[in-house]
Amino acid sequence: MKKYFILIVLPFLFYASLYAQPVTVSDAVSNKVYTLPDPAAAQTAAELQVAITRAETTARALCADVENEKARVTAAENDQSKAFALKNEIITGTNNFNKNDVIPYKQDMDNYNAAGAKYSDLLSRHNKAVLANNALAAKDRKATTVAALNKEKIEIDAQAAQLGKWKDKLDAAKAKLDVKKAALQKQQQNGEAQDQSSTAKLKACKVKLKGLMDQMSVCAAYAERCRALLASKFKVDVAVNTGYFNSPEYKNALSALNALLDKLKSY
Repeated sequence: MKKYFILIVLPFLFYASLYAQPVTVSDAVSNKVYTLPDPAAAQTAAELQVAITRAETTARALCADVENEKARVTAAENDQSKAFALKNEIITGTNNFNKNDVIPYKQDMDNYNAAGAKYSDLLSRHNKAVLANNALAAKDRKATTVAALNKEKIEIDAQAAQLGKWKDKLDAAKAKLDVKKAALQKQQQNGEAQDQSSTAKLKACKVKLKGLMDQMSVCAAYAERCRALLASKFKVDVAVNTGYFNSPEYKNALSALNALLDKLKSY
């Protein structure tokens, strides 16, 4: 009878282990994978106690990685604060650039264009007068008219020289404007890149922290399942509200994680 009984039990144990479904816990921060044995496959109360301990140890590792990820969140937030300060600096710099450089340059350019228009009009009238005078017969040309035209030509040439110097001054000012504008654009690009980078980091942190939250819940549910099996399958008297998942340590870690996720809800 004893040999017959052993032959019956061994196949049962083999099939129970064959169809056991372990629980996989993934840590998105450390990229570690933890495997918890199927509580239903436990053959003794001691196995369930070990399983509970493994779930608690896994949850502690997850909580430790919450702290690691929290440090990354803080670093990304600091980068974003720098990006925000740089953005304000760029706004101030752009406003000052427009006020102190662009607007005066445009006003000077408008004045130059107005003076250039007057010069062009004067030159056109002068040329017409010269052509009209030259069209006269030599005997009909008046010395006073020729003298006046020559004097006017000297004044026109002087205006042309002034306009040339004015144009050179405007060109030099424009070159300086282009340099300042390029520097502001580069600064803006750096600020945008820094903001995008820090935002991407915070979004990634949020995803990982949500993953940790889910996996911590898996561990807690797993331990609770083990405790229930201890009571129902092995008739072990299990005290309520005990163990790591009911401890202040775990509850505080869970509360801190919720607060961190709440802070990241806009990402």
